[in-house]
Amino acid sequence: MPDAAATAPPRGIPGTGQIAARIDRLPLTWAQWRLALITQIFWGVIIAADGIPAKLYPFIWGPKHSFGAGDFSILLAVQFGVGILVGEYLIGIVADRWGRRTALLLSSLAVALPLWPTALTDRFDLLLLFFGLSSIGMGGVLSTNVVYMGEIVPPAERGRVMLASQILAVMVFGLLGNVPGILWVPLHYQWFIYLFTAVPLVVLIPLALWGMPESPRWLESHGRHEEAEHVMARLEAECLRRSGRPSLPEPDYARYAVPLSEHVPIAELFRGEYGQRTILLLAAWIIGYAGLVYGFTGYLPALLATFGFSASQTFGALLVASVFGGCAGLAVNALVGEAVERRATIVVAAVLFCVAMAALFFNRGVIEAYVLSAFAWGTMTVWLFNMYNYTAAAYPTRLRATGTGLTDGLGHLGSIFGPLIAGALFTATASAGHVGWFLYVTIPGALIPAALIGWRGIKQRRAILEQISG
Repeated sequence: MPDAAATAPPRGIPGTGQIAARIDRLPLTWAQWRLALITQIFWGVIIAADGIPAKLYPFIWGPKHSFGAGDFSILLAVQFGVGILVGEYLIGIVADRWGRRTALLLSSLAVALPLWPTALTDRFDLLLLFFGLSSIGMGGVLSTNVVYMGEIVPPAERGRVMLASQILAVMVFGLLGNVPGILWVPLHYQWFIYLFTAVPLVVLIPLALWGMPESPRWLESHGRHEEAEHVMARLEAECLRRSGRPSLPEPDYARYAVPLSEHVPIAELFRGEYGQRTILLLAAWIIGYAGLVYGFTGYLPALLATFGFSASQTFGALLVASVFGGCAGLAVNALVGEAVERRATIVVAAVLFCVAMAALFFNRGVIEAYVLSAFAWGTMTVWLFNMYNYTAAAYPTRLRATGTGLTDGLGHLGSIFGPLIAGALFTATASAGHVGWFLYVTIPGALIPAALIGWRGIKQRRAILEQISG
């Protein structure tokens, strides 16, 4: 069992970060890795469902003439943008007020329950309605998973653990989102949709109920000290047993301060230092989602189809891009860990994405497309996950999920107009190799948001959450 000095918090000091101090002095063991990996299974499953319309339109609704390219852009805008924006904001508030685990449970239900009717209709209005409703749950997962993970990992290992565990998210996303597509699209595309109705219900909800406790940092910040102590004692005991140490180091309580918060003071996000961070993050997320993320991923399947790729070839290229490209990018980034500032990584990833896209514009063979789209997807993934991690570390515990949900959620405004602009440019410059689309997703879509973070972003390397966000 943990030694008394390590586990007994000082008495009579309400509002201090006792739990946070105890978490951050723990040795890194499978206890933290397991919880981090569980959160990333949520991301992988839920975000794989996010790409269903983009993957099915070129091979199902487009050939059937169910609706045109303009309606397709609107469908992407609602799913990628409106639904996720609503979900991130509302379920982000749920996560800060009622708990991280509660938010993940609610998100899983919100994704699965509205999704199955989309397999039964080709009507644009119904697809718009049900895909839009389902994406609310996707937004909830985005606002919560990285927050939970960051709160249970010590600062010296945070970058490495978060990025390495996010490799699992990318693998789940790539495999679940593409292997069934290779097997079932176009003949049995309904099975592809039903899969994403079933997996959240039979996998994610049991994982949340029995595989992960509530965040002890969140419990402490809401004055639920007895519950926080119970979770913390179990975590300390497991870390002590797995590390083989005779005792744990004594926490440094003096460096941690966590004000109690029963309600989410949202106005704080727009005042003082937090207000500056919120504005910066909103600008970077809106522009990045419009171009680098959804402007790129929303039309990559359509681009590959214009190269003459069949459905199986397209899903194969997306599989290679998301699994091999994404995992390779995050693996390299995880090896770097906390040795490099996160904002520097964001800038480098955006520049390399632009290089890959320029090469893809001039090289359109099957092998070249597989390799270059994988490189572009990998650098986009590094940018995206570093932005998640950067955003979650920019706010204090009492505001973390709300701040992440607000900035990343409102950032999905870019996902509303981004696909519309990308689609218009994609169509208008088709005779010129879609050059307008290529320029849009790279110059304004990638370089500008990266430059904003690189120029005005805060330092986060090896920092204590309560210090960089307090």
